[in-house]
This record gives sequence, C-alpha cells and structure tokens, in this order.
Amino acid sequence: MRFMTVKNCGEVGIDFFNIDTDGASVSRDFLTKLTLNIVRRSTAFYDEIRNPGDHIFSYRERQLHSILAPSIADITASFIMEHPLSRKPHGEQEFRGHVDYWVSYRNYSFLIEFKHAFFAYNRVKSPNSNLTEKFDEALWQLKSVRIDQCRDLTPNKGLIKMALEAIVFYEGSKYPLSRNSLEGQDFKKIFNMLMKNMKFTQRLDFQALWILHKRLVEPWQFPKEYEIYPALAFFGNISEMVY
Repeated sequence: MRFMTVKNCGEVGIDFFNIDTDGASVSRDFLTKLTLNIVRRSTAFYDEIRNPGDHIFSYRERQLHSILAPSIADITASFIMEHPLSRKPHGEQEFRGHVDYWVSYRNYSFLIEFKHAFFAYNRVKSPNSNLTEKFDEALWQLKSVRIDQCRDLTPNKGLIKMALEAIVFYEGSKYPLSRNSLEGQDFKKIFNMLMKNMKFTQRLDFQALWILHKRLVEPWQFPKEYEIYPALAFFGNISEMVY
C-alpha cells in the first residue's frame, strides 16, 4: 500500500485488488476520492469544534453519515440516501427496505451499504468477530436486492454494489492516556496484521488506512474511562456489474 501525506490530516494509504470488471476504473476513482474527502471533512470537523479528542468517526454509524453524505456530494450531485427498494432473500418472502446510498457517477450507478466498527488495536491477534459480522451484514443486504430492482435503479451503463466498512482504531483505559502511550506503535503493521487475522467470507477489493496527524491525536475523557483514536481504516467488496 502506497501512502500519501494529506496536508494537516496525516498519512493515507489506499489499495485495490481483484477489480477487473466493467466499471473498475470508475469504482477505483470514486472510492479514492471518497476516502480522501472523508479524511479532509473529518479533520475539518475536528478543527471547527476545537474539542480535543472528539472525532466525528468516534461516534456511531449514524453520525458518520454526517461526513459520508457531504463527501459523496463533493464528488457527484446525483445521489440519494436511504433509497427505498425491494429485497428478496433466497427462499424468503419479499419485503420493502432501503439501501444506504444510491449514487450516479461517470455514467455508472452504485448501491452502497456502509458499516462502522471499533477496533482495540492492542488485540490485533484476536480481533472482535463483530468487525466481520457487520461486513457480512452489508454483503447480505446488497445480495438480497432483486436483480430486476437493480436494473430499475440503473439509468446508465450498469450498476455496481459496494459493501464498505470503516474501522476506528482505539485504545481504552481507566487511567489518563496521552500521545506518549502511542510511541512505538506501527499502525501500518497493525493494519496488515488485522487484515490477515480477520476471517472474511467474501473477497476484499478495496482497503485504506488513515494514520492521523499527531496534532489530531488527543485523549477523549468519558465518565469512567479514556479513549484515544490514532487511525481509521476502510475496506470493501465491489460486486460484478448488473446490466
């Protein structure tokens, strides 16, 4: 993974693999821009509120959409949140639902399910199964969308489904934390170990890692403990084209 420095934000590495279908270059372009926009907007949020340790990604999945939606809007004006659709799981009755985002970009459509999870990086040898369970849920949500429904949502060349997950690296303690507690931590190595130790049921096509600039890494105090957030990772699965 090649890393670049994003001014005032830190280092960002982005990598793709297994993408060789129609729309591959457009998918790579979209996800690269989306990742960098999330990084820049998350940093802008932090700088605006001036509350040390309080990051938008340190909340939950719903709050992260406060950054995700405008990051998509920076790329294309053609997108819908919570797009209604029909799902038909194998062997089950059809039911109404929604997908996090329908996006039109460079004459392709994307259906995106986005998840969010926390990762205690000191436990990289045995990461919480919740990390992959949430990702599997996103994959199931996309797979259960009827093919004819996908075609109805494709006014252009074709439709690609994207299951994406953001993983917040954190350390928690009952005692005060500081940047000094991170000295000697190699988050690039930890990320690689995490990806090896998670048990994915489907292939990955996309991964990224944001190592926050040291000025952004401050402890956040909860009523009974402290947490600190030095990095944010992303990974995803990109489906075959639906025509």
